[in-house]
Amino acid sequence: MKYKNVKWLRFIQIAILVSCILILGLFSCLKLSEFLHPTKYIVSSENIIVVKIPYKKDGEIVEDVLKLPRGTEVEVRETEQTKSTVRYENKIFTIDNHYLADSLDECVQTEYVYPRRLVNLYSEKNGKLSSVIANKGEELKVVSVSGKDLNSQTGVVNWYKVEKEDKTYWINGNYVETTEKLANKTYSGSVVYSTYWDQYYGKNYSKNAYITQVDYKPFAQVSYPDNPIRTDINCVHTNLDTLVAHKEYFMDLKKKTSINSLCIELKGDEGYLWYKSDVPEKYMNASNVVCDYAILSQKELSKLFKEFQDEGFYIIARLVTFKDPLFAQYDKNAALTDKQGNLLLHNNSYWPSAYSREAWMYNVDIAKEVAACNVNEIQFDYVRFPDGTLQNSLDNTIDFKNKYNESKVSALQGFLMYAKISLMDYQVYVAADIFGWPVVAEDDQDIGQFLPAMASVVDVISPMPYLDHFSKGSMGIEDPTEKPRETLKQFSSVVKRQLDKIESSCIYRTWIQGYSCSSEDIKNEIYGINDLNYEGYMIWYGNGNPNDLDKIKDGFIDSKIEEE
Repeated sequence: MKYKNVKWLRFIQIAILVSCILILGLFSCLKLSEFLHPTKYIVSSENIIVVKIPYKKDGEIVEDVLKLPRGTEVEVRETEQTKSTVRYENKIFTIDNHYLADSLDECVQTEYVYPRRLVNLYSEKNGKLSSVIANKGEELKVVSVSGKDLNSQTGVVNWYKVEKEDKTYWINGNYVETTEKLANKTYSGSVVYSTYWDQYYGKNYSKNAYITQVDYKPFAQVSYPDNPIRTDINCVHTNLDTLVAHKEYFMDLKKKTSINSLCIELKGDEGYLWYKSDVPEKYMNASNVVCDYAILSQKELSKLFKEFQDEGFYIIARLVTFKDPLFAQYDKNAALTDKQGNLLLHNNSYWPSAYSREAWMYNVDIAKEVAACNVNEIQFDYVRFPDGTLQNSLDNTIDFKNKYNESKVSALQGFLMYAKISLMDYQVYVAADIFGWPVVAEDDQDIGQFLPAMASVVDVISPMPYLDHFSKGSMGIEDPTEKPRETLKQFSSVVKRQLDKIESSCIYRTWIQGYSCSSEDIKNEIYGINDLNYEGYMIWYGNGNPNDLDKIKDGFIDSKIEEE
């Protein structure tokens, strides 16, 4: 018995010894591999570098194109004086050594950054906007930057701590370049615009408003793993009150039609919030008024949206932005007023100024709160200045609170950029509504909505080409209300022509008219969208009352484009 125990003991000792040798051998191999093929990181003044790898196919030389964001890890196979052979995703290619860094921190080090457009500096990292601005191409000294702030998927450094006039601020890397040349690079060369408003505001007004002040370098488009970007969204609009009262009806829409999404109004055009928010008290003295008609807590809202998501719904939260009489009344410094400081009643409403950074922050803080409640997408509506103010502007009777002498187009794009950057951490997409007529006119119609400027920033652009909004003869159509398919087809072609002129992969998902339409009208509107190889739609029929939707729900067809 004792002999057997000794035998087993020796066996165990030998097994341990062999295991140690194997582990040491594996460790040595790994260390040797690391020594022979060290890891390096892509470093560049631009966020992404493009590498072309030639290879033979059917006897001809073709190129495989790789896009490598700053911070991408590569394995070095061989190093020469000026170039190295590296391996990335099973591809081996040669790259200049100045593109290779030893660490992520080395990838982000730069002495200065330069904004691509006018931008407010942040008071602190992820904090509030300060009143201090940096202009396009202005040199900002970098005080500190960390490799931890590098997004290796996009090559963008999220935050730089910078110095201006002996004070320190923060700026988001989505606004800046690391060289003055890149900051002043023109991306707007192919953008087409009408000069109609020059006759009122002076020669070159349009170029300055739509081109010079606007940044057309597109945001790096992402698709969040837990919230993938989609083009196949078929949606109806409703308000929160209607949704809660008729929950099962909307659940059944997905089972009985091709509707797979809901766009729910959470902030209306009177400024009221339909859920209990913590945001107004940070901005207003009488903040409780804003939530007077709230019907759900944030927790209840999140639970409700999760129920719909579990059934396969894509949830869009609609927030009315710059039509907000409550906010305007409580902050006149952020509102449209006359020259004596009295609130301007325009179209029976008081308006915050879209130039106001306080109004920007208020609406984006609400959006962040909503984004945490199981939402896939935030849709900003009324992202505009009020219409019909031309004569007031010419007579100089309105104080627009234009502190930084911006064009209306630039201000709205600035807001959308700020919203997009602020919501990235929430992994929700940003959408913006736009009137149909500025799209057709190819200008901003004096309300600041210029399609290329908005579409170069947001994830989704949603025009409103309602049939009854077009006069007879519009887009060459005798009567748009009688030709729903032709109207949406022609409108979509106008959109496509403009989107093709900018370097943007923004999704076009248009509203279509539901009211005063039949089911056949709805189908034809959708067919018109499909005719231009687009899919997805959103149906506007007021508050989404089930009695109204029932009249046209046979028109809620699948909008997916069949492959040829």
